[in-house]
Amino acid sequence: MFCPIQQAKDYAYGPDLRAPKAAPKISSSLIGRAQAIAAEHDHLTRQIQHEYNGQIARKIGELSPVTNALKEWQSADKVTWRRNPSLSKPNNFQSLTELRQLLQDPSTDPELRSLASEEIEQTSSRLPNLCSAIQSSLIPPDPFAALPCLLEIRPGAGGSEAGIFVGDLLRMYQAFCKRHSLHFNLVKLDSSTASKSSKANLEEVQEAILEIATPGAYDILKCEAGVHRVQRVPATETQGRTHTSAASVLVLPSFPDQGGEELGFDDPNSDYYISPSDVRTDVMRARGAGGQHVNTTDSAIRLTHIPTSTVVAIQDGRSQHKNRQKAWKVLRAKIAQMRREAREEEKAKLRVSVVGVARMGRGDKVRTYNWGQQRVTDHRSGCTVNSLDDVLEGGGSLDEVMESVREWQRERDVEALVADEEATAKREKGK
Repeated sequence: MFCPIQQAKDYAYGPDLRAPKAAPKISSSLIGRAQAIAAEHDHLTRQIQHEYNGQIARKIGELSPVTNALKEWQSADKVTWRRNPSLSKPNNFQSLTELRQLLQDPSTDPELRSLASEEIEQTSSRLPNLCSAIQSSLIPPDPFAALPCLLEIRPGAGGSEAGIFVGDLLRMYQAFCKRHSLHFNLVKLDSSTASKSSKANLEEVQEAILEIATPGAYDILKCEAGVHRVQRVPATETQGRTHTSAASVLVLPSFPDQGGEELGFDDPNSDYYISPSDVRTDVMRARGAGGQHVNTTDSAIRLTHIPTSTVVAIQDGRSQHKNRQKAWKVLRAKIAQMRREAREEEKAKLRVSVVGVARMGRGDKVRTYNWGQQRVTDHRSGCTVNSLDDVLEGGGSLDEVMESVREWQRERDVEALVADEEATAKREKGK
């Protein structure tokens, strides 16, 4: 991600001397926010020198990335000049703006001009990355970032072909996890054989829930949430026509079975709290293919969160107790994600009213997989790769697409930060 102002270009200094463009800049509101955080960091640092406090030490650690990024940016935006005493005083700090003014001045000594040009080139090349570092450090950490995750995949429009595509996506994510050594297990898989009119005996998946148990998996895969669209001639198509189908991917945080005080499973003010009285539990016999326990034991569990009408049904295990644990894990993840998204939606409405910064929701079309062109296009970042097979195998092309989305999301987060700062400034001005 680059700074909002175009990076200065390299110029040949001579008879055709042209003044370089302005140095990359960062929003003044973000600089103000970073300076406030750095001031708090310095205050807490002085405070802890007199008496150690674990809570203050943790707070200092949280503020350090912003403080360090700001110091590096400030040091790069100013240049210590020691090589020519004719430029102000020795060891005096000269900003890039002042150095550029020297280059524009026809009376500047050629040797001094050469030194200033060299210094500008070296320093300007660092500024875009330093701007990006400040912006990234100011983005609030995702509260679920360090957690494992649940990947829920369901068919959308497209009938049997949508169910087949769900199976393709499930295998793609399983291959991705294997390649990156992410531990995973299949929590739920509801499937059946595709239409009998098809010559191919393909699996049609109605719902799949994949748990990626490695800590931090949520932060890696959250960019996959949304509607994935496929364009191809289905195996169930007898006329050779191209169909468009879709599948929805929902990425949820995966919580431990016992959250303890840290997550606040028993705290009514916590996002993770669910009152048992709000949940209806139905016990039933497992249905469909699956072995001798199907239709013979009451092992299937269905939980219904009455206030939100959220339903979770699990029947994969033979143990009713284990199915109940899985169902509660999925339900708790869905409710926590729902509460968080509701807060984000309120913030998004405020941002749109202030500066027009909108947010793409999980119901939006995020990616297209085109079989005929062997193309995958992500509609958020605009990234296109012409290596469909490698994407579906969870290869490096999928990494490339996912990283482009993360970069896109960082840019949107920076826009949101600026919007928040401007909204705060408006409120303060109106008082």
